[in-house]
Amino acid sequence: MNEKSNEKSQPTPDPELATIPTAPDPENPTLDADAPASVAEIPVTDTEVLPGLPRLNYNLWHYKWKLFFVTFLLTIESSLVPIALFYGLWFHTTLRHGIIFAIITSFFGIISGLEFGLRCLKLIKKEDTYRPLGSKGRWKFDFTHMTLSFGYTVMTGILVGASIPHEPLVKPLAIPVPLFFIQMGIQLLWSGWMSAKHKPAPCKISSVEKGERTPPLVLTLVEDIVAVDGGAGREYREALMARYKASKMFRRMIADQNWFWGVGALLDGVGTMVAIWTTPQAVAYGVGWGSPLVFAIVWTWITVVWVRGALRKEKKMWVGLPRSSMVPREALSH
Repeated sequence: MNEKSNEKSQPTPDPELATIPTAPDPENPTLDADAPASVAEIPVTDTEVLPGLPRLNYNLWHYKWKLFFVTFLLTIESSLVPIALFYGLWFHTTLRHGIIFAIITSFFGIISGLEFGLRCLKLIKKEDTYRPLGSKGRWKFDFTHMTLSFGYTVMTGILVGASIPHEPLVKPLAIPVPLFFIQMGIQLLWSGWMSAKHKPAPCKISSVEKGERTPPLVLTLVEDIVAVDGGAGREYREALMARYKASKMFRRMIADQNWFWGVGALLDGVGTMVAIWTTPQAVAYGVGWGSPLVFAIVWTWITVVWVRGALRKEKKMWVGLPRSSMVPREALSH
């Protein structure tokens, strides 16, 4: 396509993305004169390199066994072990109740604590391989690390405090995970609202600098978890930020996922808390540790199907623009 045709066909980008190549409006894909008449006419595979669409270069399927193993261990620690030990020891042994909860609490945090420690070591390495873009100094943890630190501290405090009395407080001991879901739900919804209203970030949020448009928390979580826990590093952070700034459909998908998880986590957390305080303690404990697991399985399955479909649609709707290398490097550092 010649330059004159290009000037007429390209839409005006959003003000905050003026220097970033953007895709035409997905609801009006024929803005480009050379665009196919039908989306179905564009043969696109999931791994195809498309001009102007920054690749993420990270395939979760390549890490399926590690993901399965870690997820399995975290599921055992955060749901199955507490439920199995509570009902097994409470109803089928003569152990003092304080001893029972001392045993249960001792298992909490073994796997998640190890993972948390490993990501901490990665973030404080001398090389900035895993730290957020624009970080200065070795002690600049990402936003996910700080969010998890707060949540884990509160959860551990509740478990220890409610286990101290001679007769442990069973219902408070059932609320750590639902309370964490409420925390995450509020953060997700707050960030979604801030992003929708183009509000400036009140502080540095991983690779997004203070004063820039607040990103949906889902974007931050994906960036941090894949870059650090998934081992993709700085390259992935740059690619994700470039993809987010270049593709309107990708931004829309992230925003939708943010609302989906935010509303879901908040409703599940609040609903579970209500169930805990309105049912007998023998039932409440199982609900408190079991409901979040059911929610996570259902929401994750829906998300996988949703995101796969959205990414395929994004690639089919994409109209060729200058290669992603044209994204200004200073734009990738924010």
